[in-house]
Amino acid sequence: MLKYAILSVSLITVMAGAMIAPAIASIAAAFPNASDFQINLLTSLHAGLVVPFSFISGFLAKHYSKKSILIVSLVMYLVGGIGGSLSDSMMFMLGTRVLLGISIGLMIPLSITLISDYYEGEERTRTLGLQSAATNLGGIIAIVVSGVLALQGWRFSFMAYGLAAFVLLLVVFFLPRKAPPQHTSEAGEKSSFDARVFLLAVYMILTFVVFFGIPSNMSLYLSELHITNTVVNGLVIAVCSVGGFLGGMSVAFFRRVLKSLFVPLQVVYMAIGFGMIAFLNEYIVLLGIGVLVLGFGYGSTVPIIFDSATKITTGAARAMATAILVSSIYLGQFISPVLLGLVSRLFGDGSVYFSYTAMAIALIFVAVLLLAERAMHFSGLKKWLSRSGSSHALSEISKMNVTLKDRVDLLSQQLDEVSRKHEADNRAQLKMLEQLHRQLASYPGHDESR
Repeated sequence: MLKYAILSVSLITVMAGAMIAPAIASIAAAFPNASDFQINLLTSLHAGLVVPFSFISGFLAKHYSKKSILIVSLVMYLVGGIGGSLSDSMMFMLGTRVLLGISIGLMIPLSITLISDYYEGEERTRTLGLQSAATNLGGIIAIVVSGVLALQGWRFSFMAYGLAAFVLLLVVFFLPRKAPPQHTSEAGEKSSFDARVFLLAVYMILTFVVFFGIPSNMSLYLSELHITNTVVNGLVIAVCSVGGFLGGMSVAFFRRVLKSLFVPLQVVYMAIGFGMIAFLNEYIVLLGIGVLVLGFGYGSTVPIIFDSATKITTGAARAMATAILVSSIYLGQFISPVLLGLVSRLFGDGSVYFSYTAMAIALIFVAVLLLAERAMHFSGLKKWLSRSGSSHALSEISKMNVTLKDRVDLLSQQLDEVSRKHEADNRAQLKMLEQLHRQLASYPGHDESR
């Protein structure tokens, strides 16, 4: 039950924004004086608070137990989520969304670091994969549950946040207050932060720039293809979450089987997915398969990034590394539509089709480079080139040593010649002094005692 308690936290964090999405139109009608900006904030305000409170969560984890922080966060989640149904003004509702965002920001890093606290090796990789699967499953559940509740009225849609009560019970009864001593810094493990976390953060940003191009632009893309059926749009986005779920569930197996080919193949999955979306879009089934494959690549990438971060950091630094990666997720989501739109406007016709095509070509190019590198490695060509380069370098060093030795020998000869010349000059001077002394001694008036 411990694993279910940890995974359930991930289940409810991702559904926070999507939970009331089907009721947005009804909420706007219920509050006619609210601006469009305020209505849009209902689904995005919480995301803006996740980044700062992810770092605050890491700080709090140094001084308080993670279980205590989770319990407080879940209570805030319930109040902020269900509290929206009691709103009699837009400002009150936005206040509940702020509380919801704070709670999510505190929970997300803990849902990752708890896995590193309780699991090691392949079991940790498998659990992180399940965490990614739970995140995508949460998105699917949010679409279904919120849609059903919204039919009863916009206030009922907020009741879906009541799922956090079940998660709260799991955390209270099955999550220990302290992690096993062999996995915690309390056993003398030194806190160590590795700068490579920032490279993983860049990888995370790029992953979400690619992945988030689907939910943010798919409806516009389908309209460009003259597909305006909202059911089809919802199904396509849901299929992406299904792919992410499958990728998270199978990440440990494929990483064990594929080994060093795993990361290149993740990029290949996303390249194939975007390629099918961009170039086979006349068939809605093939487009859906492309979205599924892309989601699979994304679902198997994210847990590996988090797993790598927990392996290269130790102690309290893991919470900071996790906060950085969580921030990278939301940064990638933010810049994805902006970047794809900018590329399309600068180099194309401004359409979503062009941005998808450009993304497909870029991913295919990167995938080919990664596969070529792996092929060189397995064929021995890379090793031969490395060995050949090393031999060339040793040859050059040997030539330089010979040249240096010749110069040292020449300098030694020159010093010997200078020394011999100096000794000859000294002998000549000494002989002249002896002659002068004899001459002075033979002088009649010379007193030897003087």
